[in-house]
Amino acid sequence: MSLSYLFIGISIASFIFFIYYKYLVINTGADSKKRDKIIGSMKDPDHWRARNNIMAFISLFSAILSLIVFIYLKFFYDSGLVSIIYVFVYLALIAVSIAFFLKKNKVVSRN
Repeated sequence: MSLSYLFIGISIASFIFFIYYKYLVINTGADSKKRDKIIGSMKDPDHWRARNNIMAFISLFSAILSLIVFIYLKFFYDSGLVSIIYVFVYLALIAVSIAFFLKKNKVVSRN
């Protein structure tokens, strides 16, 4: 199996996360009928919505970037083998960006 197909898989998974987070943000809007079911007795729903919205855009960025890497590896890269380490580094960068956002978001919410 080609390494490029791993990036298309990452792109699809990231896009699914984007859809999930946007679904949560849209369905917890002020005019939504599902707002009470999803939010319930949450302490700070506006902060939660903003955090989910940012996570949606981080997921969208990861999906687009993965798609670009897939296109590059599939159609423009002719040099031969690429190390699987690049995939693990890429996944680690995605995880670090999400962790950095969550940690930064906790610091901001405490102030």
